[in-house]
Amino acid sequence: MRARIVFLVRVPAERQEDFLAAYEKIRYRVSGGVPGHLKDQVCQSLTDPEQWLITSEWRRPADFLAWEATEEHRELVRPMRECMTEARSLRFLVRAETAAGAPVGDETPESEEADTPPGAEPSAELSGQPSAEAVVRGPA
Repeated sequence: MRARIVFLVRVPAERQEDFLAAYEKIRYRVSGGVPGHLKDQVCQSLTDPEQWLITSEWRRPADFLAWEATEEHRELVRPMRECMTEARSLRFLVRAETAAGAPVGDETPESEEADTPPGAEPSAELSGQPSAEAVVRGPA
């Protein structure tokens, strides 16, 4: 089952160019070869220009978790995090989706076992249970 990762962040006006430059480096690295990555997007609020939303979609939650655990990930995101004054991370399973003009319908779910290493319990965030939010203030 696919996963959608959402980051709601604040970036002061004077750091926005650095933030976008750092995002571009990450985006091209991830889209060019991180297993399981499907797409990503960065959005700026219409009403609060210091509020940003970053979303990414992954083939399986395990693909995102594997990438997130790498030293390469931590090094790539460091310049972007240094531009943020706060960040909130949310993780979701994609349960249903529509395309323009298409009816809403559930996707055929894959086995949860495929998302979880053998012998491991799926986390509450990835098993459909309510998730906790991670709040980060200042540079990571």
